Amino acid sequence: CADFVASKQMQNIRMELRGKAVVLMGKNTMIRKALEMGHLAHPDAGMDVLRSNIRGNIGFIFATNCQLDDIREVLTKHVRDSAAKSGQVAKANLSLPAGPTGMDPSQTAFFQALNIGTKIVKGQIELVSEFPILKQGERVSPSSAILLSKLGIRPFSYGMEVEQ
Repeated sequence: CADFVASKQMQNIRMELRGKAVVLMGKNTMIRKALEMGHLAHPDAGMDVLRSNIRGNIGFIFATNCQLDDIREVLTKHVRDSAAKSGQVAKANLSLPAGPTGMDPSQTAFFQALNIGTKIVKGQIELVSEFPILKQGERVSPSSAILLSKLGIRPFSYGMEVEQ
């Protein structure tokens, strides 16, 4: 699966797999059409099963001179952290820890908008208690996304995954 993978990530993966494997990405309709044509030409090859599994942004990696574990290792090495964007679905729960935030007192409005208890200590905002800001399966609110970016928290990570 290759959702939200940047083109630079793809380029780095292809460069590292060069000589070991071939990375093939394309439009799903084109891949389905090619697999359908391949199935008509070679009905015993099982391309119809492969075609039925195409969902989402996918690609193929054909190992030529390596094992599947080598490919998995390269793909996990090229995972990038990403900031939360408004409207994204949270993949995991995230809580802001109690303690200093490093933000100056003029920015307390962000915390008040989310009903987060704060106090000002030594010229910076400090959270009174731990606060759950993201819940798994729920969408990220615009104010939560702005607050997380101001705090420098990047809760999402994206990379290619081997599914089969």
